[in-house]
Amino acid sequence: MHKIEMISAVILTNNEEPNISYCLESIRQISNIYVVDSGSTDSTVSICKRFDAQVFRHAYANHANQWQWALDNLPILTPWILALDADFVVTRELLDRISREIDTLSEDIGGIYVRHLYNFGWGRIRFGGTKKYWLRIVRRGCARPDTGDLVDFRFLVDRQVVRWPEAVIEHNHKDDDISTWIAKQDKFSLRLAVEEELRRRGLHAWDRTPRLLGTVDERFSWLRDRWLKLPLFFRPVLYFVYRYVIAGGFLDGRAGFLYHVLQGFWLRLVVDWKTVQLRRMELDDRALQEFAHVMFKSPSGSVVQIEVARKSV
Repeated sequence: MHKIEMISAVILTNNEEPNISYCLESIRQISNIYVVDSGSTDSTVSICKRFDAQVFRHAYANHANQWQWALDNLPILTPWILALDADFVVTRELLDRISREIDTLSEDIGGIYVRHLYNFGWGRIRFGGTKKYWLRIVRRGCARPDTGDLVDFRFLVDRQVVRWPEAVIEHNHKDDDISTWIAKQDKFSLRLAVEEELRRRGLHAWDRTPRLLGTVDERFSWLRDRWLKLPLFFRPVLYFVYRYVIAGGFLDGRAGFLYHVLQGFWLRLVVDWKTVQLRRMELDDRALQEFAHVMFKSPSGSVVQIEVARKSV
């Protein structure tokens, strides 16, 4: 098997036994594979070692900090980095393009957006306009984590970017249990609500300049700023109609229906519900920032539980 030498794969893990072997199997062709594990207690690390990945340990604070540690401390010598989560599978088409073209890109290219596909509800999400491209290949020394997004994760690069249609596929096998998925969304919904309140008050800003006609991530930031101004409980309806009808989410059949109803509509309703809860507590700016600090250290998605914890600090 021809090995790919010009790029290193980096994977973040924590108790990823159901996922990691699929990810590693998909990138066997890459010579240098690094895993940053944040304290797995299952067989994640032993599986990684069976695939000859180099495993490093580092305590997890948040996704941005973990990636910054990886970029600063891993002994990567290749000019390019393929940044992966443990539930990602790299398609053969993307590997083939990396092998053919990665060392032909000019020095002014600092990152590559690749197609992002998502498995959910026994099917693949291809339509619906959500995260269609993701910056997952970056030039070493040119990228840093975007700390402006407190919930999702993105890279910033200081050079030009290109877009490739070849894909990575996200499939978290733990989320095949809908109870596990719902529990995660409960936590994410509170983080989204708090982040939005911080932005509305000018207490948190984007690391990048939002632009409608900019990169995928600059356009995302611009749209998120407009989202803040929409009426609560109306915006989930508008978002669902856009994703499911206008952007063609219905074309993905049952999987598309489940995904866009749950992640596009229900989750946003929960965010708005928790936003109302936060506002009724009438937290001043300092208290809201304290609330956010406690929230990011807690696995809970409950407004009440986090506020009790904040007052007890």
